[in-house]
Amino acid sequence: MKKSEFERLVDKSFWELESKFGFKRTETKFHKHGCIVRFQNATTLVILNYDITSLPWLEIADLKQPEENKSTLEWLLVELGVEDSPSPEQAFHPTKMHESGLEAVLQTKCQQLLQYGAGLLNGDFSIMPKLQERARKYALACERYAKIHKTKK
Repeated sequence: MKKSEFERLVDKSFWELESKFGFKRTETKFHKHGCIVRFQNATTLVILNYDITSLPWLEIADLKQPEENKSTLEWLLVELGVEDSPSPEQAFHPTKMHESGLEAVLQTKCQQLLQYGAGLLNGDFSIMPKLQERARKYALACERYAKIHKTKK
């Protein structure tokens, strides 16, 4: 996919983020295997991460403390009961997606963000500690899983 086509898909998929919550696309960085797109408004940073052939994911962060106060759309959806928590085993199986499905996935991600993340998009980060705790526990479970399966080889 050409860079211009990717940017067109992003603009088409995330226009509501810009129109409803005042976000602007501030940066697009292409790298060998994908792209990172940053959006921000007065309080919040949203980062679209896309690696070719993998599912894209969204990070959401407090603009004042983007490294300390951030999580993902996926953990928000788990916390709210929209999606099930992934198993540690899933962390070791990469997600695959054909390029032809990218537009639909981007549109779905944006709609989920708008529907379930409005508080975060408006600068209410009160749920962030719960999301970070989920991610921390999952990382520990993944470490245990990796140790168990490494020793059985």
